[in-house]
Amino acid sequence: MTKRTEEKVIHQSDLDKLLHLDEVMEQSNKNPFIKELKQAILDPSQLKLFQWHSLRSQIHEIEALVPHIDLIIKLKKENKED
Repeated sequence: MTKRTEEKVIHQSDLDKLLHLDEVMEQSNKNPFIKELKQAILDPSQLKLFQWHSLRSQIHEIEALVPHIDLIIKLKKENKED
């Protein structure tokens, strides 16, 4: 007796919808996070300690997503070469 396992495949478009990447990209163009971060670093007094903690927490969330983004980029590049 063999059990059949069913593989579930998520398509990139479904993933994009789940992550709302279009909205994120649009917001980043309107409110450049990196530029604001650089300004805050150049003038650390702009943020209070709790704001620095909040900022670091947000950066941790971004760092957790980076490997997934890198994998998507790698797979898309490999797919283009085929």
